[in-house]
Amino acid sequence: NFMERLYILVREKTKEKQEGSHRVAAEIVAGMIRGSKYWTIEMLDELWLKLTPLLNEVCSNLGPETLSYWASCFKLGLEDEDPRRMHRVINYLRSLINTTATGNTFMETSRWYLVQTLTN
Repeated sequence: NFMERLYILVREKTKEKQEGSHRVAAEIVAGMIRGSKYWTIEMLDELWLKLTPLLNEVCSNLGPETLSYWASCFKLGLEDEDPRRMHRVINYLRSLINTTATGNTFMETSRWYLVQTLTN
């Protein structure tokens, strides 16, 4: 299955420490988000069932080098889209605000930076 291969590729890339790997993963995820615009509810549920844990892991391990790639991922994924069709992405970004504090200032500001992509 093509989507399974994409999930595997993205997971592998996010586990690597190299900047370029995160950029590739972020661009693939942005494409998945944009491409899912007209999918059925079942397909969207499956997508977000797999993307949510991956994105949670990414957001927990953001670094100064990779933050801009993931911010671009969400910005490009939502750019010029009907927010009613993109409510899963918006809800995910909103959930970052409600996540318990980590005590790490960089992680907290990174979450808010990602949420800020909703307004730009």
